[in-house]
Amino acid sequence: MFHKLRLQLAIINLIIIAALFLILTVGTYLFAENQMRNRAFGMGINFISDIQTGLINDMPDRGPRDQGRHPPHDEPPQSPRQPLGQPLGQPPEHPLVFFVKTDADNQIFFTSSTQPLDSASLSTLVQESLRQKETTGTISLQESYYYYVKTPLQDQSGMIVLFQNFDHEKNLLHSLITALIIVGILCLLLSLVASLYMANRAMIPISSAWEQQKDFLADVSHELRTPLTVMQTNLEIVLDNPEGTIANQSKWLHNIKEETDAMAKLITSLLFLARADSQQPLLEKKFFSLSQSLLRSTEALAPLAAAKGITLELSIAPEIQFYGDEGSMKQLVSIFFDNSIRHTPSGGKISIFLSQSKKEITFTFTDTGEGIENIHLEKIFDRFYQVDKSRFKGGTGLGLSIAKLIVETHGGSIKASSQLTLGTKFCIKLPIS
Repeated sequence: MFHKLRLQLAIINLIIIAALFLILTVGTYLFAENQMRNRAFGMGINFISDIQTGLINDMPDRGPRDQGRHPPHDEPPQSPRQPLGQPLGQPPEHPLVFFVKTDADNQIFFTSSTQPLDSASLSTLVQESLRQKETTGTISLQESYYYYVKTPLQDQSGMIVLFQNFDHEKNLLHSLITALIIVGILCLLLSLVASLYMANRAMIPISSAWEQQKDFLADVSHELRTPLTVMQTNLEIVLDNPEGTIANQSKWLHNIKEETDAMAKLITSLLFLARADSQQPLLEKKFFSLSQSLLRSTEALAPLAAAKGITLELSIAPEIQFYGDEGSMKQLVSIFFDNSIRHTPSGGKISIFLSQSKKEITFTFTDTGEGIENIHLEKIFDRFYQVDKSRFKGGTGLGLSIAKLIVETHGGSIKASSQLTLGTKFCIKLPIS
């Protein structure tokens, strides 16, 4: 499944890149061609204007291929107006430009000396331009491209048609597009490799989340199946003795009650985590005395420690005000206390400290229990993670993950440190309200 998804992500990314590159190539071609047409139009208008006013009677000689060609009339050729910045005596840089004049019957009676075509080709080119309705346009002749501009003669007895050959510009444009396509293909190949690499990287957290989800479902199934099995077994014992009284069956009924309480606690924890995963609000924040709340919580839990022979040590700074959810903070204390009670033997000690500095509130929970190996410390806040895989001590593996969630939703941080046989310490930093 993940292999197919990885390939789909790479292909989708490649298609997007190819589409963007196609848009870039087409846009570049259209922009360059439009610039070429605008330049040709501006040049053509200037030449036509100069021809109409008599400033230009013929086009300048462009080089060896035009040598030996002379104007058909006796008047000497005149150069067009010299552009600003152009050295005197040098013709302006422009494509091959020539013009013709036609009479009222569309017959050519004048051609400029730069005209490179034979009579038949020139006649075809001129007649094709005269048939066009637009005053400007492009005509293809013998695999060459000519941009034309036409306008009536001043006496309205004929037309002036100016042509510009754009073979060189077209070839440059085609070379540019070819280069872009070649570079694009190379980029697509590189992007395919990069897409596969990025898809692999993207799939790592997805596959990890998938594995966590599978483990989560397996753990939930195990946690629910265990108390259900115990309840079913004890109910069968009770049902097998229909003559028995409640007093006689109290042991089995008590076992059922314990497993029911365990299931209720587990379901409550799962609902809390589900609300967190769905981004539902978890806290109802308000100002309250964190010191008084912590004292009340420890007073309620103290008998449990005393019953197991564990000393409870408190050091709580007075009147620490905190902006948060008081119920969640009580739940936090209960989680740490329950965790320490289960892992601290008789004769041990649980220490709770609460203090405040200028920057933060510090809350520590320390026990002298069995401790945790370093290899487990980074994972104890994961859901259903338990150092003791046998789970004989009654935990569900959700308490510390809920504790971390409560602390982080209050803007704080939590850190655990431990040594085997010496105990474990949880240090919580909360922001000043």
